[in-house]
Amino acid sequence: MPYLCTLKFLPMNVTLTKGKASDATIVLTMEQADYAPKVAAALQNYRKNARIPGFRPGMAPMAMVERQYGTALRVDEINKLLQDELYAFIEKEKLDLLGQPLPVPQQGLDWNAPTLEFQFEVGLAPELTLDMGEKVKLPYYTIEVSKKVIDDEVNNLRQRYGKLSSPEKAADDDLFYGEFKEVDAAGTPVEGGLSKDGRFAGTVVADKKALKALVAAAAGDIMTFQVGTTWTSDFRLENVLGCTAEELAQSTGSFAFEFKSAYRMEPAALDQELFDKVFGPGVVSSEAELRGKIQAELEAVYQRDADVHFFNTASAHLMETKMDLPIAFLKKWLQQGAEKPLTAEEVENQWPNMEKGMRWQLIEGKLVREHHLHVHKEELVEYAVGLVNERMMQFGQGLPPEEVEKVALNLLKNREQAEQMSEQVLQNKMNAFFKANFGKKEIKASYEDFLAVATKTN
Repeated sequence: MPYLCTLKFLPMNVTLTKGKASDATIVLTMEQADYAPKVAAALQNYRKNARIPGFRPGMAPMAMVERQYGTALRVDEINKLLQDELYAFIEKEKLDLLGQPLPVPQQGLDWNAPTLEFQFEVGLAPELTLDMGEKVKLPYYTIEVSKKVIDDEVNNLRQRYGKLSSPEKAADDDLFYGEFKEVDAAGTPVEGGLSKDGRFAGTVVADKKALKALVAAAAGDIMTFQVGTTWTSDFRLENVLGCTAEELAQSTGSFAFEFKSAYRMEPAALDQELFDKVFGPGVVSSEAELRGKIQAELEAVYQRDADVHFFNTASAHLMETKMDLPIAFLKKWLQQGAEKPLTAEEVENQWPNMEKGMRWQLIEGKLVREHHLHVHKEELVEYAVGLVNERMMQFGQGLPPEEVEKVALNLLKNREQAEQMSEQVLQNKMNAFFKANFGKKEIKASYEDFLAVATKTN
């Protein structure tokens, strides 16, 4: 037996009939007494302002006005009343709709009939039961910062802040500087071809014979390199030559390289000068403190990555929630009632992604409503302030708190940026909620092993 509910306080009879899969129909039954006063008032108002040939404004006989304009005004007033009563019913019954109501077409409707009936198809948001709790254990990674990772980071810092020197004898990992010239198969420079001075590291040379020749080269020696075989696959010669990838692809692919000099990056000493350059004056004063600082920063980065993975894992788990979506209605609405209607073919092609997005919106909305996860203005401002401070620190700069807040508030005036930050704040709140409301199966792993898992599952 279909479910019926009737809103009795309205002047007309309005009922809701629930069908299958969250589909429903709202039926509005209207008597002449429901709309007659509004039609009469509309006719009177029209008569006052209408310019009808042969009559002064407001003096045309009412019978003439009604005969000529009565049906159009009746239809207009009935439609206005329909919309008012329909949405009053939806609000009173607290119906959670997906999409918008779709009127059921009627052929040959007699607008003068004593009783009029109108039907609207609607899609109801399904009731959700989310599987959460301490018994639902999801993998949570604790990522270890190994000594090797810290050693590598220390070496990277020393290289980044090191100084170039000119070695008497080149080595495989030195930098090699010279002039590139595009040549043809005979080794003759191509007229108008690519040509530029540049340098590259020996570590990006894949051809062992070419690397051996570079290490042994004297100033003025010329050797020929091939784009496809000389360098490693991740080396971008176009960046050295100052051209585009397309321009490089259109070249002969052969380049004469006249060696001019080799440079060596001498790692910076682990002293106060390096510590101050990396972390600011006086923040770090020893190698042990440097390593501790690096470890703390890496742990923070790893923690964020682990939290993002846990959020994605929890989200994927919740996306398995059974939902009785009104799919047939939604596909029809996307074709007929959406702001930008789609064709049937477009709907079918886009439906998998649309359904996924809709399912997540329903889950997210339920969590936000029932667990008070709404993003408040002060939280958004606080997040924006933190973002500004973080960016300023990256450039080694700082601003007084009041100036930082001004910059943050200006950022939030940009609607797109404000929405992005709001989404991030909501994700942070939801992740904290997930961590508190799911059981965690803790897994210790290296960062490499974690990335291997995260890449497959996210």
